[in-house]
Amino acid sequence: MTMEHAGKEPLLPEAVRDLPYSWDIGFVWPPETEESRENIAYARAVLEACLPPVPLTTPEPPPEVTLKFLGPDASWPEWTETRRVLREYMPYARCVTRERMAEAEAECARRGFDTTDFTDRWTVRISAWIAEQVLYWCGLMVDDTAAITPWAMELAERYAQRGMAAEQAVWALRHTAEVPQSRGALARLAADEALPPEIRELAAQQIA
Repeated sequence: MTMEHAGKEPLLPEAVRDLPYSWDIGFVWPPETEESRENIAYARAVLEACLPPVPLTTPEPPPEVTLKFLGPDASWPEWTETRRVLREYMPYARCVTRERMAEAEAECARRGFDTTDFTDRWTVRISAWIAEQVLYWCGLMVDDTAAITPWAMELAERYAQRGMAAEQAVWALRHTAEVPQSRGALARLAADEALPPEIRELAAQQIA
């Protein structure tokens, strides 16, 4: 942790705090990130650190919003405005501390936004965006699937089962469907009645 954040209580796991990329919509791993042994090992460490121990009561993160098909008076949902505040206060994973979160909560309260369970909810949500982007990188950008087999497939299945970055986890499995472990995970997810219908259907489309 840098001197700027020394003495503050971090809310994200240590491995995640080392993430060098700032975040815009989620924490983005650039597509040109080098496919090195070190980066692949770090991707695994981040996914292991962000994985919730039990299924989330509410899936995270919420689906991204598009206003393309809405009317001229459409507006962005409140959570997107809260995310904008969080970006201002915590642009990097290492900045996500209890103290900075409290400052962001105070600003959101000042603006009249919902601050129920603010720290817990938004710490999980930020973790979900991080996981989402790392799953994207592993599933769509890593050409050497042998380097991520079987751990990436196992983690993607767990993410889908636990309701964090579930859609991106299924896409990661679909884009590595040449690997038997991915096909097996997709089949199990498609048959899992405990999962939301849209996740089961997304998994089933690959194996149909």
